[in-house]
Amino acid sequence: MDKVISAESITCLGTKDIQVDITKDGFIVNIIAWGEWYVEEAKDIKELEKLLNEFNVQQYTINEIKERISNA
Repeated sequence: MDKVISAESITCLGTKDIQVDITKDGFIVNIIAWGEWYVEEAKDIKELEKLLNEFNVQQYTINEIKERISNA
């Protein structure tokens, strides 16, 4: 793995802790949401954004993650 990005999203639906591992094949997303731990994969930034939206991650957090990825 080349780089790891961590973020937190706090909403009325609860807190989500997010870790995105940047790999040569895309992204591995570790997310703790709704009291459960999920490990998901995304091949590109668009798929990553869709995945984060499915977990109800706030848009400003998604934008922050995308910015950190582009600067990695």
